[in-house]
Amino acid sequence: MNKYLKRILLLFLSLIFALLVAEGLTRLFFDPIDFLKPKTLTDEVLRYKIEPNSGAHDSWGYRNKRVPQSAEIVTVGDSHTYGISATASNSWPISLQGISGKEVYNLGLGGYGPAEYFYIMQQNALQLNPEMIIAGLYLGNDLKDTFNAVYSIPIWENLRSLDISYSFDDQENDKDLDSAGFTDWLSGNSVLYRIVSSSYIGDNLRQQRRLSKGEDIPMLNVPENGINTGFTPDRRLKGLDLSNAEVREGLRLTLELFNNMNELAKVKDVGFLVVIIPTKEMVFAELIKKSSELSANVKLNILIQNEEVVSKLIKRYFEDHGISYIEVLEPLRNAAGSEQIYPNNFGGHSNKNGYRIIAETINQYLESKPTQ
Repeated sequence: MNKYLKRILLLFLSLIFALLVAEGLTRLFFDPIDFLKPKTLTDEVLRYKIEPNSGAHDSWGYRNKRVPQSAEIVTVGDSHTYGISATASNSWPISLQGISGKEVYNLGLGGYGPAEYFYIMQQNALQLNPEMIIAGLYLGNDLKDTFNAVYSIPIWENLRSLDISYSFDDQENDKDLDSAGFTDWLSGNSVLYRIVSSSYIGDNLRQQRRLSKGEDIPMLNVPENGINTGFTPDRRLKGLDLSNAEVREGLRLTLELFNNMNELAKVKDVGFLVVIIPTKEMVFAELIKKSSELSANVKLNILIQNEEVVSKLIKRYFEDHGISYIEVLEPLRNAAGSEQIYPNNFGGHSNKNGYRIIAETINQYLESKPTQ
């Protein structure tokens, strides 16, 4: 018996040693900031934020190597600015840094909306004395995220116009919440585990989990263009359905908050630009219409119609109020037939190719209108 126990113990210790070596080698080739899951803290204004220096994030809790003394461009936004589905170096803010040669600091975080953008602009962005602040406006959920923040956080009470009570539900957005399980400990401490769990296999397991819960994930398959990807109209409609009073109020608040940001930038003599980021469904809208199966999907059609209306209303407001903006829909749509710009699953975030296109579009605008 002692002989067998010794063999089992030796095998166990060998396995632990091998895993530690594998983890060490993994960290030599992969940047921990791209894989480790950071811890989150509660915040009375932001609702949550990343714990400083957690998950290889910087001392402010954002997805950068460090907090610089100053930055020529500072970006604010949600997960599409943070750079979900790509490495930190391939997010659109850092891609813009590589293309433009300017120092860019990224203040994006998943689940945030225009209320948080305005607050972060005041508290963090202006500290870096930027020439330009660029805000990413994601049409898929920023309206609802704005409503959630304004109607759940006391600091925004003066912006409310509806006489309703509201309790914020973190499950309404795409933020991956913390829990106290062993897998979450591994997510925050093991790059090797995260590489496996966030891989193509992990994404497909998550997609199957959503399908098993009854979520509608229609797939678009266009082999000649290398397209095989899924959509999430149920989730996106929660943030874009204009028949919903909360979404309409979120639109009003979004416009007001962006106007506040623009006015603040003028006072501080800082350039301000809004990048309007479309949903994946809108990028593929023309191909969806040509699909015999997807063209009959009522929810997809309603989503696309609502996004078209919202986009027009936002652009008209920006033009009327002198807010500079660019729309990246057409560059993404033009690229969708020639290269893969989204993952081949339900994910609605661009991959590195999509983020590169966003960065190139912004840079073209900046070159045509140099920062004053």
